[in-house]
Amino acid sequence: MCRWRGDKGVILIALLWILTALSVIALCFSREGFVEVSAARNARDLSDAYYIARAGISATIYQLLERKYTPRVQQLELEQPPDPLDLGRVTGTFGDGAYEVEIQDESGKINLNFVTEEQLHALVQVIGIQQPDSDIIVDSIMDWRDVDNAHRPNGAEDDYYQSLPVPYKAKNNRMDTVEELLLVRGVTPEYYYGHPERAPDGSVIYRYGLSRCFTVYSTSNRINVNYAPLYVLMSVPGMPPEAARMIYDRRQVKPFKNIDQINRDIGISLGPTTLPYLMVEDTGVYTLTAAGRRADSRVRRLIRAVVSLDPREAKRYKIFYWNENVPNI
Repeated sequence: MCRWRGDKGVILIALLWILTALSVIALCFSREGFVEVSAARNARDLSDAYYIARAGISATIYQLLERKYTPRVQQLELEQPPDPLDLGRVTGTFGDGAYEVEIQDESGKINLNFVTEEQLHALVQVIGIQQPDSDIIVDSIMDWRDVDNAHRPNGAEDDYYQSLPVPYKAKNNRMDTVEELLLVRGVTPEYYYGHPERAPDGSVIYRYGLSRCFTVYSTSNRINVNYAPLYVLMSVPGMPPEAARMIYDRRQVKPFKNIDQINRDIGISLGPTTLPYLMVEDTGVYTLTAAGRRADSRVRRLIRAVVSLDPREAKRYKIFYWNENVPNI
């Protein structure tokens, strides 16, 4: 009798171990299934977000073309308060998602091939790049662009680039793309794309990157005040910081129609050192940064394109640049 009771105890313990093992196996299968379902959902959301962002690019190009080729008389008759194109941000829906497109005319950026050393120093300072990195970046950009192999005190030429693990030579010529900056000594991905950082009060702020301040597509060293980032406005020679902020804030609500409005509307008189660097004329070349996402998802996809409106093209526009791997920050 005692032996039977002992056997039952052994059987009970064995059954408990078996149940425990089965529970662990079931939990593993459940977790694995959850991971696979989540991965599949993320893949679907990323794919949908990609096409939503592309739809945003296409819709924005269409709106830009529609406005550009609307007859001038009709534009005057239909003049309304600034539309999203004027304010540089277009939103819309596509399928089960929504997109938001930031529009920046290339005339609102500084041309890398025209920028002076003084303006470079001013720009890297206002976007928060500290010394010695700022001096290295400025001197290295100037060295990359000039035609000789003599480097500045903090710059770099072939001798530096040839010593890298993957060697290459300095351009020593005009820059063809803004992304060439990633080849320049001192320009890290964080400085190029921008990066989030924590402010003293604990909040997270976003540091603007060099990629958003420079262009190679404008044909002037003047800055379009209706599209220029605040940091670009602050780097204009002779521009008081408070005037740059007032220009930036005013244009968010009502873009300037001519340069005379600047002194008249912001209440600060800009002199001959600053005004020659400012303009309001568009170039017809735009950077479009589209963010797309499904309505029920936090996953989003970014696409950035540089588009030129050109009536000589069959589609009346031409794409100079297309990037589907924009950092999602």
